[in-house]
Amino acid sequence: MDNQTAALFFDVLCFGLSVVFFWSSTIVLVGLLKRERKHPKAAKKLKFAVLICARNEESVIRLPVKSIAMGAYPADRRDIIVLADNCTDATAEKAREAGAIVWEKRVPSSGKGDVLAWGVDRVLKAGGYDAIAVFDADNIASDRWFDEMNDALQDGEKVVTGRRHSSNAKANVIAGWYTVYWDMMNELSNRVRTNLGLSGKLTGTGFAFLLSALGEEGWKTHTMVEDVEFTVQGNLRGNRVAYVPGADYADEQPVTVVYMWRQLRRWATGGWQVARSYFWPWLKGMCRRPSLRLFDSYFAILTGMSVAFLLLFNVVALLVKLCSASMDNVLAIFTSVFVFVFVFFMGWITACSAVALSKRKRRPRWIAVATFPVFSLVLSASVLYTLVFPTRRWKPIPHGSRVDDNIKVSR
Repeated sequence: MDNQTAALFFDVLCFGLSVVFFWSSTIVLVGLLKRERKHPKAAKKLKFAVLICARNEESVIRLPVKSIAMGAYPADRRDIIVLADNCTDATAEKAREAGAIVWEKRVPSSGKGDVLAWGVDRVLKAGGYDAIAVFDADNIASDRWFDEMNDALQDGEKVVTGRRHSSNAKANVIAGWYTVYWDMMNELSNRVRTNLGLSGKLTGTGFAFLLSALGEEGWKTHTMVEDVEFTVQGNLRGNRVAYVPGADYADEQPVTVVYMWRQLRRWATGGWQVARSYFWPWLKGMCRRPSLRLFDSYFAILTGMSVAFLLLFNVVALLVKLCSASMDNVLAIFTSVFVFVFVFFMGWITACSAVALSKRKRRPRWIAVATFPVFSLVLSASVLYTLVFPTRRWKPIPHGSRVDDNIKVSR
């Protein structure tokens, strides 16, 4: 294959990947123009089993328990249950002191999805519940979180997710990058898709679902991103994830490069697992009952991957063109450079837009917004890296280093 043929090959690949990228961009633009649906106040109060996954979280476990207990939702309509996963510290004792029911898991766990499966199974056996809410041990829920979710679940939704904030947004630039990232997920992914009648995506915590949203086997996930997998499973069953912006909650973000890279590798590995495991079920579903919602649900997973490969193939194409001695390739080289710069510029504009649309008091420092393309580059690198070197074992991210001890979530 000569240089010109190789360059053409990579140009075609870049074009194909651009389709996925521009599909997501179109969804954002159209979704922002669509008016948000308001859920009417429901007279009935659903009974929630609130599951809080925790492994050696004695320093922060009281935060979600206290914030939920102090909320406006009737105490007799929700049970706060801490799933203490093989804890070797005082997590169970601290949770009980804060007022939670504690279920201690003693058998080994392969990850959070395994812990949730165990907890959901116990909830189903116990009976008496209408819905399940899921939180992490470092979360802080707003006082209206359950009321907002209750209204949405009784207005036709089966799976709902709240608006995620950072409890340590100003800790450093890394925590700031995550804050921007969650703003993008809130405002430019989940909100716009919900407005258009499509499906949002669960982000690991701060979500709730009716028991009827579960499959016959209950909670059954096997990848490292149980949230994304459960989203896809629901999409295949005809359910969507609806975004409820009034259900605010916050959690702590990583503040070191080591833990950021660990988390991004786990996300990327799980993304590949879901993409591979559910491609054929998704394709069969599209052939059997095609829908824009189901089509978009899989494309949403591919967006991050497409950006990573778009950048990679564009760089490779650029190198191939630079190796050519012909001056006719000057325009082609300029085009490759333009694509690279355009993707990063769009990433920066997207970050600024998401932060502006968040309309909240606690915003990240300006340096985090200005340098957000660096986070995007690291995220893309994790996608490419884990394709060759996937994460083999689920490892938790420690909490409690720089969490704001204020349990009130500011919008």
